Amino acid sequence: MVKISTTNSKLGVIPSVNLPPIVTCRRNCPCARDCYATKGRYRFQNVQDSLHHNLREYFANPDQYFEDVKFAINNGMVSYLYFRWHAAGDFVDGRYFKGVIKVAEELPATSFLAFTKKFEIVNGFIHNGGVIPENLHIVFSAWGDDFKIKNPYHFPVAYVRFKDKENKTIPTTAAECSGDCTHCLQCWNIKNGQSVVFNKH
Repeated sequence: MVKISTTNSKLGVIPSVNLPPIVTCRRNCPCARDCYATKGRYRFQNVQDSLHHNLREYFANPDQYFEDVKFAINNGMVSYLYFRWHAAGDFVDGRYFKGVIKVAEELPATSFLAFTKKFEIVNGFIHNGGVIPENLHIVFSAWGDDFKIKNPYHFPVAYVRFKDKENKTIPTTAAECSGDCTHCLQCWNIKNGQSVVFNKH
């Protein structure tokens, strides 16, 4: 059974499914050395066990993995209006992304959010005729000045504000992260061509 998190201080009551960072992220990921999902509570053994458990569950039975996620979101006893893919980790591969699409299609009353640096998976899906459901909000995750984003379909972009250096790529129109998803939800409503900026964790 996939483990769903409901204890993220930023997400509040919004549940999320998480995977181990680095191993599920793009190979040239510029944030690997400073990844927030390798620090703090993410270093606790029970959290690490949960992340790696979920990845094993996906590889062992991808269809059941997504059935477990669906059941956690809406099972007749609970029904969540909002859900976050990967407070830690990223889309594993193209098959995984298609599973995310299917979950959104089958749970139209839930609004889904996913940040990703695996731009090629999303761009390739659309290039091959795929359609992103309206209730699935995908935000491309930027980093510093040297990290180039391939964004031909104008997905919204999340930028990071560093503590020790300027990030010149941040648009002046980027919305500020409030740090409280439960009462903000702006990332669940962000539109193509828009952007948001986070202070580096």
